Amino acid sequence: MYFLIKLPNWLGDAIMFTPTLSLLHRVFPQAKFVIIGNALSTSIFSQNHYIIKIFADTTKAQKGFFKRLRATDNLARQINRYAQEQKIQTFDYAITAQNNFFSALLLAKISAKQRVGYGDKNIFGMRKFLLTHPVKFSSGRPPLCNHQVLSYINLLLAILPPSFYEERLKDDSIMNSIKKHPHYNIHANMAQNILFYEAKELKIFTHITTKRLHNKKIIAISPGANYGESKMWLAQYFVETIISLVKHGYEIRIYGTSHEVKRNATIYQNAIQMLDTQYQQYIHDLSGTTTIPELINSMNECSIYLGNDSGATHIAKALKIPSIIIFGPMPLAWCSPWSTNAVMQQGDYYYIDSTIAVQKKLPCVPCKKRVCPLQHHNCMKLITPDEILNLIESL
Repeated sequence: MYFLIKLPNWLGDAIMFTPTLSLLHRVFPQAKFVIIGNALSTSIFSQNHYIIKIFADTTKAQKGFFKRLRATDNLARQINRYAQEQKIQTFDYAITAQNNFFSALLLAKISAKQRVGYGDKNIFGMRKFLLTHPVKFSSGRPPLCNHQVLSYINLLLAILPPSFYEERLKDDSIMNSIKKHPHYNIHANMAQNILFYEAKELKIFTHITTKRLHNKKIIAISPGANYGESKMWLAQYFVETIISLVKHGYEIRIYGTSHEVKRNATIYQNAIQMLDTQYQQYIHDLSGTTTIPELINSMNECSIYLGNDSGATHIAKALKIPSIIIFGPMPLAWCSPWSTNAVMQQGDYYYIDSTIAVQKKLPCVPCKKRVCPLQHHNCMKLITPDEILNLIESL
């Protein structure tokens, strides 16, 4: 059996897709998977005995509808050529985790018995003509799916055999566990609730060679967020926090993408300038210098993670690093660090396993905007360095 998987575009979303891939591997242990995604989303995967090929998708870089159309056609030909070389007559299932036209078009150009993805949000979309088994768009959104992980695993409604559900429905102990599960949803049907129960922990599928350095107190800090300025805690707050942590004996590793180098360099330089020489050696700015696998291995040595709502946050959760996550304009319930356990809330704090998420209760939250439309950015300004330092101390 062969699966073709079109990954989400964002790094964090790709990590939140991993419980879906893990469930497919558990249900179909002999199946082989071919993965398609951009440089970010594929970076957490490496080939193994069941992930047999990873294709880089660069079609989005093509500006203009017709240029992207040709690029999509070329990518499909590459995949079909690979399948022919490997004597894969046809893929049993092709799944897209993306909700755009081109992801469905790519699947339509590849030989597959079933093409699965979410249907169109409105009646004028074209995906319903490109997918053989479109899953109803509203079934993957609140109130039926209340987290991105659940939305991805909900796609398997169109794939998993009836026996998968029947085995669980016949087992009273499993059914009792499902009904007591933190993600049990009275609005969803039983098939969905069975899938929610089977959504296990996040996973990194690339090779990890490092271990937690328990003899050192290293804090990983990711001050950026590719989505936009609104999701970033204030730069001066990061500076104040870093200075205090270094003075309390912590080593700091600052991480960021190539797009975040300038901002992170400013944070690094401002912290260095305000510290005595004896402390400066304990701050390391690694922004733009690591690949994602290198970032994962470096973060895995750290004892605490501090960051915004970003891809690195989900890496930290997958690595089980105790974390403080600062949330601003996005709905926390939908994209919070994933857990199979219940989330405990106390005021502005959400306790998710060994992670504490912080989000202020404001009338404008969540606005989901890339830049604060009210120009005050209070969702971030009102979370103070002292508050974050107290939370780090509590971990």
